[in-house]
Amino acid sequence: MILNRIKYVLFLVGAGVILAACGAITSDVGSESETASTEKQVETVANEVPMTADEAAVEATVPDAEENLLTGMEPVEIERDPDVPPLPFPDNPDPALCGIPQPWNSDTPAYLNGIYEGELLQPIVFLYDSHLRRKIVAEAPHGTEVKIILSQSNPELNYFMVKIVGADSPNEGWVPAPFVSFEPPPTDI
Repeated sequence: MILNRIKYVLFLVGAGVILAACGAITSDVGSESETASTEKQVETVANEVPMTADEAAVEATVPDAEENLLTGMEPVEIERDPDVPPLPFPDNPDPALCGIPQPWNSDTPAYLNGIYEGELLQPIVFLYDSHLRRKIVAEAPHGTEVKIILSQSNPELNYFMVKIVGADSPNEGWVPAPFVSFEPPPTDI
């Protein structure tokens, strides 16, 4: 648990550094020397807290996102339920590089859209547990109205957290952006 908290702190520090580098954060508070000092403090804390055997095993199997960028490693393999279908478009190669989900601040209706490149590929559109698509948590027919709750911008494929309008639970999950439409999709395909 402590390791997870340290990773979370490191993630927040890293996100702040990235945002500052992009110009999203502008102040002297995030100066390079202060950022390096904060990272060194977090690293010191991380080194002082011993890892359990389970945490060490997980750490050894999770590739470092920065290392993937620098070495050109192959995309990370994700263990998925056998009923999770492949996508007809590119997925995100490294889940560690995916964006932070943001609240969707619009009441504009949206619809599940199983059409891709003019062909109805998913007459039933699946909602997943996360952008990793480890398992299907809900499903609804192509054309079903949904309410978008969150959006997640990613390097390759964006996702929406949606709630199926008027459906009993389970009725929420993550959908790849190409399977969401802001106009009612044609149903006569």
